[in-house]
Amino acid sequence: MRRYLTRRRVLRRALRGRCEAVALDGFRRLGERVLDVSPHGMMLAANDAAQIGDAVIVTFQLGDDLDTWFDAEAEVARVIEGWREGDPGYALGLRFTNIDLGTRLVLAERLVGTPPPVPQRAVRYLPPARA
Repeated sequence: MRRYLTRRRVLRRALRGRCEAVALDGFRRLGERVLDVSPHGMMLAANDAAQIGDAVIVTFQLGDDLDTWFDAEAEVARVIEGWREGDPGYALGLRFTNIDLGTRLVLAERLVGTPPPVPQRAVRYLPPARA
């Protein structure tokens, strides 16, 4: 039996939406499109460069729900350069560092039933356990 290599604590959901993501350093607009989201973070299609650890303020809407805005403070946890096959282009993985508990719960509820994003690369496997 193969064991899948997994590092994610929470399943991301393929729910796209509008957003305003702004870096606190210089108040630069980083991006305006959510690629996927979980209650703990999001993938942002970025228009400007950022470094891992940069502080970000993000406000976003999801799907067809244009009445609900979600606000959070985040940090850049991952930078996707867009060079590998299947990459969505230049994108930033944001980890929410400060999000209201009620907002996180509403977000989690909104994501129920939404499928995860389609994997862009082959699944990696863990080596067989030694006895």
